Amino acid sequence: MMKAKQQGFTLLELLVVITLLAVLSVGALVAYEGIGENASNVSAANNIKTADSAIRAFRAVENRYPNQWDNLANLGGEVVGGAFETLAPATRAFFGQAVGLTAANAPVQAAMMSLARVGVTEYQTLTTAAVRPANVPPNEFFNESAPGVNVPADEIEVELNADGTLNNINEATFAMSIVPSGGATGTCTFDGINLAQNFLAATEPTVAGLGASTKLNRINDALDADGCHLVVALGFGKDVPGTTLGSRVAISTAPTYTNGTVINPANNYARYIALFHLGSDDEDAPDNTVAADELFDRARLLAVVDTEGRNIDTAIAGAFAN
Repeated sequence: MMKAKQQGFTLLELLVVITLLAVLSVGALVAYEGIGENASNVSAANNIKTADSAIRAFRAVENRYPNQWDNLANLGGEVVGGAFETLAPATRAFFGQAVGLTAANAPVQAAMMSLARVGVTEYQTLTTAAVRPANVPPNEFFNESAPGVNVPADEIEVELNADGTLNNINEATFAMSIVPSGGATGTCTFDGINLAQNFLAATEPTVAGLGASTKLNRINDALDADGCHLVVALGFGKDVPGTTLGSRVAISTAPTYTNGTVINPANNYARYIALFHLGSDDEDAPDNTVAADELFDRARLLAVVDTEGRNIDTAIAGAFAN
């Protein structure tokens, strides 16, 4: 009996144990798969909510928004070099730019004053010749104190004058980063410039029965997909919190967005982006143009999105996808 008790496992018992271990291992791998991406999405959702709440709280208390936002478009609007060297493909595909704005024109002055009346008067902007030095991370490239940046040849701070004109730039080549809006037909103009293209010069596709402003409609249902809208996209960069110092609701820092290999802060601009709605084409008499008299007196914060253009709902959905 003692010898019988000291015998080892039978072959069948070993096979059962090995099978159970294999099943458990596969289950663990399935459970682990996607954890990193889910964590990134959860972090993005939290940062979107935190940034949006902080900006709105500051606006409520100080009656203005923070200042010195990052203008993702370089002044000449070139697709190669300048600001575009810092933007990830996903950022270029979602956002766009209004190229060749003339600050002396009435629509542009009205748009700039719409932002100025809520405290947004300074923009960290790159020139057409800007090339990011190897020792400067993309998130710092918009800051004039970044080491190795030739100021003001590469990075300048555009300031709004009281009359709506702009300092430090050739006013005929000014460009602003936007969320593309194509209206009902794929053409939506402001100051004679089509707002329907992204950074890669690809036009927003027209969806049958909807129009070509589906990105904006997805972010805020009040913006009809067949409407023509002017929405400026400004990066929530490292200079923004500094303009809130001394306030009871000061913002401590600008969060960084990462999502696996999509946005890498070592190679790409990875800040969250605030969307300011400046005006829309009159829906009762649409002409696919945002005119000076169709701009708001005061810009409205539409939403905060991540560097891929995803709002909080999309980020939360991504966190539960796996």
